[in-house]
Parts: sequence; C-alpha cells; structure tokens
Amino acid sequence: MKKSFFVAVAALTLLLLTAPAAVKAVVADPDEPIAQIIVTASRIEEPLKYSPDAVTVVTETEMKQKGQKTVIDVLEDTPGMVVSRNGAFGAPSSIYLRGTNNAHTFIMIDGVRVGDSMSTDGKLSISDLSTDNIERIEIVRGAQSVLYGSDAIGGVINIITKKGKGKPSFSFSSEAGSFQSFRENVGVSGSNDRLSYAASVERFDTQGVSKADEDLPGIDEEDYYHNTSISARLSGRLSDTTSMGFTVRHNESELDMDGYDYVTYAITDTDEVQEITLTSTSANFDHDLTDWWQHMIKIGNTDVERKYTLNGKFNNAFSGTNRQTSWQHNFFIGTVDTISAGFDYEEEEGDLQDPTYGNIPNKSTNTKSFFLQNKLTAFKGISVTLGYRAIDHQTFGSEDLFKAAAAYLIEKTGTKIRGSYGTGFHAPCLYQLYSSYGDPTLKPEKSKSYDIGIEQFFLDEKGNVSLTYFHNEIEDLIDWHPITYVTYNVGEAKTEGWEAVFSFSPANRISFDAAYTYTKATDETPGGIYTGKALRYRPKHSGSASVNIKPQEKLNVNVNARYTGKRYRDKSNINTMPDYTLLNLSASYDVTQRFRVFGRIDNLTDENYNSMYEYGEPGIGFYGGVTLTF
Repeated sequence: MKKSFFVAVAALTLLLLTAPAAVKAVVADPDEPIAQIIVTASRIEEPLKYSPDAVTVVTETEMKQKGQKTVIDVLEDTPGMVVSRNGAFGAPSSIYLRGTNNAHTFIMIDGVRVGDSMSTDGKLSISDLSTDNIERIEIVRGAQSVLYGSDAIGGVINIITKKGKGKPSFSFSSEAGSFQSFRENVGVSGSNDRLSYAASVERFDTQGVSKADEDLPGIDEEDYYHNTSISARLSGRLSDTTSMGFTVRHNESELDMDGYDYVTYAITDTDEVQEITLTSTSANFDHDLTDWWQHMIKIGNTDVERKYTLNGKFNNAFSGTNRQTSWQHNFFIGTVDTISAGFDYEEEEGDLQDPTYGNIPNKSTNTKSFFLQNKLTAFKGISVTLGYRAIDHQTFGSEDLFKAAAAYLIEKTGTKIRGSYGTGFHAPCLYQLYSSYGDPTLKPEKSKSYDIGIEQFFLDEKGNVSLTYFHNEIEDLIDWHPITYVTYNVGEAKTEGWEAVFSFSPANRISFDAAYTYTKATDETPGGIYTGKALRYRPKHSGSASVNIKPQEKLNVNVNARYTGKRYRDKSNINTMPDYTLLNLSASYDVTQRFRVFGRIDNLTDENYNSMYEYGEPGIGFYGGVTLTF
C-alpha cells in the first residue's frame, strides 16, 4: 500500500512538471494561503507568513477544487491529522492531531467553542458538518491552552463562516451519485457599505453502505443517512469604529447505525437509529475605543440533542449545552508590540436518559479564565510571543498555563525559523465523571509540548517547504479500562514526530501540495502493563498530495491522494490495521458565468479499507451535479 501512495505522488509530480507546457503563466493568486491573514493562532489578526505556530489554512476555493463536502474530508488532508470513522456518511469520528486524543483538539465555529458535554469525551462529533457556507478553516497545531483553555492540548480547529460580498447573489446546487446519494443546496449572500450577509440551506440523503464491514458474516445491508444543514452569518458596521455580527449553524441528522451485539460483543447489523440535533449560535461586538485600544465581546451557545432507538424502541438520549462568553482587549503599542488581555467564562450542562444503565439528571460545571499575551515585533523579521492563562475550574480548582513562541523571518532569503513551548490542561467531561462508565475521582490531564521548525519560501513566495519536529508529554491521560470499560487515569503518554509540508503555485492555473507526517505515540506510564506500547489508531506514517490544474479558464481538474499507514487497534499491540491509499478525482466546468457543471470520483481505485476496525467504508463512488448563480 505504501508503494502505491508513492507511485501516486510520483504521478502527481509528473503531472505538475509536464502541465506548464499547456498552461499560460500568470501572476500567483493573492488568495492563496501564503498571502492570508489568520486570526486563530494568536486571537488577533496576523499574516500567516509571520506566525510562529504551525498553521494550515484551507480556503473555500480549495475545498471546492478537491470536491470536499464535509469538514471531515478537509481534516483528513491536513498535516499531522489522522481521522478514524465508525463507518462512512455521518458516522461518529475521532480526530488524532499529532498523536493526541480526540478530546485534545479544540473546535470552534467563528471563534466560539462548540462541544458536546455528554459525549464520551466531551467533543462534538463533526461528521454532520458540511463545508457549505464556510469561507475557510484554520488549523493550528501544537499546544494552544493558554489562549483557548481546556481541550487545546493538541491544537485548534476554527471553522469560519462565509461573509457576504458585493451585490445580492443567489445560488442553487444539485448533486446525485453512487449509493443513491442526493445533495441540494440553496444560498444567498451580499453586502453594502454597512451590512454583509450570507445564508444557505443544504440537504443530503444517501442510502449509504453498511456501517459494519461487509466482509463480516451476515452483513449485506445498507445504512441510510439524512442530514439537513442551515447556516447564516450577518455582520454590520455601526460606525467607523464599531461593528457587530451574528452567526448560526443548525443541523438535523438521522443515521442507521450498526453496533455491538451485547452477548458476543461483535459488530453486527443492529436495528439502531441515531438522531442528532445541533444548534450553534454566536454573537460578537467589536469596538475600537482609541487608535491603540480595541475590545471585543463574544457570546456563544451550542445545544446538542442525541436520541437513540433500538429495534424501534427508545434506548437512550443525551442532551448537552455549552455556553461561552469572552471579553478581550487588544492594546497596540505602535507597530512593535500588541498586548492582549481577556476573560473567558464557559459553562457546561448535561443530561442523560437511559432506562438500562441509569439516568444522569442535570449535571453542570463551569470554568473561569483570565489570559494575557504579549506579541512583540520590535526587530525586523523577529516575532516573540509570551502568554499566560489562569484557570479556575469549578470541579478541579485552579491551574496556571504558559506559552512562549518565536519566529525569525530572514526576508532576503525567505527563510523562517520558528518554535514554541506550551503547557496544557484538559478536564474530564461530564460523561466521564458521572455516567455509569464514569469516575467522579478522575484527575484532569496536563501536558507539556514544544515544536521547532524551519520554513523556506521560494520564487517570490509562489511556493514554500517546511519541516517541523513536535513533542508532547501528557500526564494522567484519561482512557477506558480494557476490562471494566470505566474511565480511569492511565498514567503518562508521549507523542513526537516530524511534519514535512510542500506547496507550489508557479502560476494561477496550477498548484501542487504534499504533506508527510511521522508520528510516534506511546504509553509512557512507569511500571504500566502497556508501557512502551503504541497508542491505538496512531499510524507512524501518513501523508497526502494533490495537483490542481486549470487547462483552460473555464475548466478545473484536481487529483488528490491520501495515505494512512499501519496502526495498532489494541493496547497490547498484537493486532494491526492495514495501511491504505485513497485516490480521488474532482473536476468542474463553467459553461457560462452563472452555470457550472461538476463531478468527482471518490476512491478512484476502489480500495477496500477500514479506518476503524470492523467498520465499513465505501468503494468507488461517482458523483455529478450543477450549480446556478444569479
């Protein structure tokens, strides 16, 4: 399998080298990530080029070029990121960023945390989130707990909603394809001098494939999935110094699941249905008090309702609410120093109804945090960031967190050297504390992380290549006991490795990007029975590569390859999951300025693979559709 990945990369490279003969050379696209302004890495706007953190930005254009329809599709192509899914089409997913747990990645929509306090690890399963109405996704790798608090041990994902621009525009899109799949979307966007707006509604239906691996005995059925998504963003400028905004994202999904036989504990075709309703809202108020003093207020609320039926009867239901309020002040000292200070308040509530294993009535907790950051750029090409956060958790008391980061950009050669060190904190979620599988005596996880990297820009910043070493140490890691299935603090874990990233856009009509990650994630508990063993579902080798070409102005073609290496599926490191390579093809053609046809082929080689043990994934899939704008 690994050989086939490198063959695919070689083919893509050959395509890149031979394509320029048929492509007219033009100026590089200014919307490429190299030229972008990011907001997630330091909670203030800064050029990506000068950031001391390892950051990946995926734009709406790139998502469309690759035919990526869900946020999970985007994350699977991100350096340092591995995704394991309990089957395809809306099934629960786990994200492993730089080898850390799913619970260690902080997820936001428009800068406000979204979570599910009654999930097994407190994280929101983002399998239902489509890329519809998303302007870009910023992924910051490495410890970010100083700026974002609990959950940001591994990194941060910020999903940024599209902002309307220009005259009113309406769009309609329809797609159909394999597995009886249908997707429809309508949207509207626009702006004037004071107001911008963007909204969309999307519906996706598929008969799907079996969530359980079809190679298992007696598995030959299909598991359907339905998802309705509503997204909107409204922004207004009240004056030259004051602005406000409001965003909402609402999802309703229904999924036919396959689960465990409670007698044999084998994955089987259970008659189990999952229904999820997600509503995430946020509002922001930004005000420039003076030329050097700015303050921002953000308020967010996420409600998640999950209901499960088994054999047509009620099985259990989970209800989780996450509320967040943030007040941040930025002080600009000339052009050489920016001091940010703020207060974050977060409240989590949860409720579980389970006639078999017992109810959890109305549990809650809250966290109060103060943060301070100094971003100094007093010397040309040198950026130094120092940060501190004081956490006061209602259940686990106080904790002090620190971060230091620096970057040195040699403008003459286009070379950037960067590094960071940070401490982290992650509190157990309500389910881990109070469910029948929980333990109220759990301790919070703590971490120490650092990375160091070098990045080289070349050919007038049309391309760049980077190499980063990362190292994470986690104490009191929370896991499920292999015999009792009750949560417990397993001890210590370490993840370390290398990320290599390459991107090149020699012209507006062609681009190439590739990434490779080596990850070593091990249990480091002193005297433990699994000490030295690899953590489950963390492949040592993973990578991706893609080529995007516009042979002519109206036609776009993208070829994408993704490789996931062998990994262990048990703590004893006895059983492995085989490696696999996926190859995808996507294309679009603008018939007119207002009419586009598009299509894609997923899993072009019809690879038979599993990202999670005994859960099925689809074979080759063909999809096509049209988009109308007016």
